[in-house]
Amino acid sequence: MKTCFATVIYKQAQPYLEDFLKSINEQTDKDFELLLFNDNYTSEELGEIHERIKKLDVPCRILDLSGMHLSIAGNRIEMLGCVKDLGFGLAILGDADDTFSLNRVELYKKAAELDKTSVFFYNKLVTDKNSDVFKNIPETTDSIKQIAQSNYLGMSTSAIRVQELSDEFLDSLKEGQTPAFDWYLFTRILMDIGGGRLVEDAKTIYRIYDNNTVGTTRNITQEYSVKKTHYECLAKRYDYFRYLLENLNKINLDKIEPNQDHQGYWWSDIQLEDSYEI
Repeated sequence: MKTCFATVIYKQAQPYLEDFLKSINEQTDKDFELLLFNDNYTSEELGEIHERIKKLDVPCRILDLSGMHLSIAGNRIEMLGCVKDLGFGLAILGDADDTFSLNRVELYKKAAELDKTSVFFYNKLVTDKNSDVFKNIPETTDSIKQIAQSNYLGMSTSAIRVQELSDEFLDSLKEGQTPAFDWYLFTRILMDIGGGRLVEDAKTIYRIYDNNTVGTTRNITQEYSVKKTHYECLAKRYDYFRYLLENLNKINLDKIEPNQDHQGYWWSDIQLEDSYEI
C-alpha cells in the first residue's frame, strides 16, 4: 500500500523539528514518503529545511500552504485532501513537535494489511518518561459514544485510509472550525464512514511545552467552552449532538466536580446524562 507520513510544519514548533525528523529518519520501515505541509515558514526558512531533508534516508517533499492563510483546521483538511489526490492509500499522521517509536511506520503498515476494514488506526500517547497519557485505550473504536464526551484520538496518534474520505466529506470538514479539530475529524469519520483499531506497541511521544498543553490541565471552564463549540458544529448534522448540546447548556458549572473515572482522556471531566439511542 502506498504510504506517507504527513504533518503540518510551523514556526512555533521549529525548536523541535530536528527531533521530529530524526524520529522519522530512524524508522525501521523506510518504504514511505515524508510530506511536510508548510503553514507559516518563509521561503528563506523553507530553503534551510530543504537542505536538511536532503540528508534524510527517506524521500521527502515540502508542500507550501502558507499563501492560503489557512486556520489550524484548514491546514489539516488541505493536507488530507492533498495526500488523497497524490494517490496514497495510508496516511500516517504526526505532529511536528512530537517524536515516535521507531517501529511506528512498520506496525501501522502491518496493521493496515491485516485489517482491511478499519478506516483509521491509532496508537498510545506517552510522555518523554514513557508514562501513558491515557490509562486505557480500547482495542477498537466503532461507536460514537466512545468519543462523544471525551477523546483519545488525535492526529499525532493515528493513520487514515485517505481514499475512504470522499471529496464531499473533506469539503464538509470545513464546518469544523473548532479548537479541537482532531476530535471533530474522528467524530465525523465514525459517524459517516467507519471505525478504527488500536496498533499495539506503536507510540507517540507527546511533547509538553507552553504552546502545547492540551490534556495536561483539567480546566472545567475551558472544557465547557471546547465542548460547546464542538457540539454546536456537530449539531448542524446530527440529532445526537443536538441532544448533547441541549444537556450541556443545562448544566451549572459551579456544581461540576472533576470526573472520578477520569482516564486521562481529553475533555472528560464534564460527563452529561446520555440515554440517547443511536
